[in-house]
Amino acid sequence: MQAGEEEAAAVLRMGIRRVLPEAARPEEVCVCAGLAGYGKNPEIRRRMEGICARSFEGMRYCMQNDGEIALQGALGGGDGILLIAGTGSMGLAKKQKEIKRCGGWGYRLGDEGSAYWIGKKLLEAFCRQNDGRDPETELNERVKASLGLADAYEMISYMNEHHNRCEVAALAVIVHELAGKGEKTALGIYKEAAKHLAELANTLSSCYDGKCRLSYAGSVWKAGGYILKPMKGYLNGKIEVTEPEHTPVYGAYRIAKERFETPHR
Repeated sequence: MQAGEEEAAAVLRMGIRRVLPEAARPEEVCVCAGLAGYGKNPEIRRRMEGICARSFEGMRYCMQNDGEIALQGALGGGDGILLIAGTGSMGLAKKQKEIKRCGGWGYRLGDEGSAYWIGKKLLEAFCRQNDGRDPETELNERVKASLGLADAYEMISYMNEHHNRCEVAALAVIVHELAGKGEKTALGIYKEAAKHLAELANTLSSCYDGKCRLSYAGSVWKAGGYILKPMKGYLNGKIEVTEPEHTPVYGAYRIAKERFETPHR
């Protein structure tokens, strides 16, 4: 979606080269590709399918949304809910062979609790502090230093000239640093993010008659207790939080193995 078709194909071919033994023949290879944006939009699906057909020529392969491989890895193939909070955010619920999603509308329409959302909340707090609407804290100088701003109002031109989703998401690191120092605004941002993510999980828990497992994936969860502790307080009584069993990469491996492995192997 961001790199363009040729660059995306080059990245996939490079990934294949990194993991394949030199002597491997294409017909011996089985691939599961977990791709961001691969979902219900037919035009996007066609574009991605064309990219993969060129990248994995001669190989057996299948395509999944990146959330689905993360779900398979984190829950070890079992039923339950996965909360993804990286650059974007969404929730997935697996019940037997059915998968339901909640959120994942993109940063313009949602992605609450994501790294982008956290970075944007940081910049909103910066503006409020410089207006005097909120008391000034260490957050103010930390944002200035990070973005190289001599004056607060340079933020306007900075956002017009440099703003993109990944740059804003990267600012979530500052929120983590400030939270570690006990800065109240940063802790408040995490608490609000936790509430939004819990809302996804609570909505998806209606898929289950009784108790259900919940796990998580994505860079936001590196914040540990700053996000997990408040989130647990917003979850309903049906949900049990568990650490991820495996990585999304392992989830892709499991899907490919189940899809292509023949009975005698």
